[in-house]
Amino acid sequence: MGLGGKKFEELLSEFADRGVSDVFISEGMPVFFRRRGRLMMGDDVTIKEDIWKIFSRITDRNQQEDFLKRKEVDFTWEVSGRRYRVHIYRQRGNIAFAFRLLPHEIPLLEELGQAGNIRQFINYKDGLLLVTGATGAGKTTTVSSFLAEMNKKKEYHILTLEDPVEFLYPRGRCLFSQQELGKDFLSYERGIASAMRENPDVIMIAELRDGATCQAALSAAASGHYVIATMHTGGAVETVERFISMFPEEKQNLARSMLASSLRGICTQKLYMGRDSELHCAVEVLHGNNAVANIIRKGKYELLQSVMQSGVSQGMQTMEMALDKALDKALDKAL
Repeated sequence: MGLGGKKFEELLSEFADRGVSDVFISEGMPVFFRRRGRLMMGDDVTIKEDIWKIFSRITDRNQQEDFLKRKEVDFTWEVSGRRYRVHIYRQRGNIAFAFRLLPHEIPLLEELGQAGNIRQFINYKDGLLLVTGATGAGKTTTVSSFLAEMNKKKEYHILTLEDPVEFLYPRGRCLFSQQELGKDFLSYERGIASAMRENPDVIMIAELRDGATCQAALSAAASGHYVIATMHTGGAVETVERFISMFPEEKQNLARSMLASSLRGICTQKLYMGRDSELHCAVEVLHGNNAVANIIRKGKYELLQSVMQSGVSQGMQTMEMALDKALDKALDKAL
């Protein structure tokens, strides 16, 4: 059975109603989808004609040209009142799609479980805050909820650099300038440099991908901006190691010094399946205090683990502590 035209939109709508977060479509393959973190296989199989119908239906000319040049393209797409983050790519020479359903509304921090610990960092006015975790761990949602909280309590100009723009912020106390890679800026490095001339209080960077972007982020944080960025790393120690390693060796001493001075915190998220068959979030939290700054300057990153273990009174915790806390909460709920 094919998937062309309206049937495709009906399929997405049906999945959304069932609580599906991701849909994967490839030529000659069944449609796969992810629900509550679990990957499952659907009944519909996609043929080549369907692929081209879907491609033509959801892309405009610029996106098609971008895909032909880069073999991939990212954008948001809306249908039937629902918004999706779309990634089109190639596998075995054929076009494939990954759809991520975006929530209608930005969740409140108190609805995010441990991810809501990021609230500890809301009153900083400069420096660098890193939100990290694996793909699909909810980093974008956490950062968006954090910015939405700012929108209620602060009077900031918040500039976001995204790929693509995912969440749209309601009117509040803050001015939002949301910029999309490829449409509004050509690279994160240049986007950050341009952003600093647009007088923002907060700069949100969707992802730190390379040394040039990290350098630009540090420069922005050191010049009085509050920079919030995400990275694909699995813990605070790994995050610092990865951040510094993206600089050329001859610049790593300077990078350590700048990061030590600018780092406000690291929140690393990990999703796990609870006994209630629901996904929950555990979060490792590191505060950029004087001890952390000295450790980073000396390059003894493994010592950050002990700082988190002893920093509970400051709101810190390791991932192991976070998981233990989640387990205790689940047991209390069961009793």
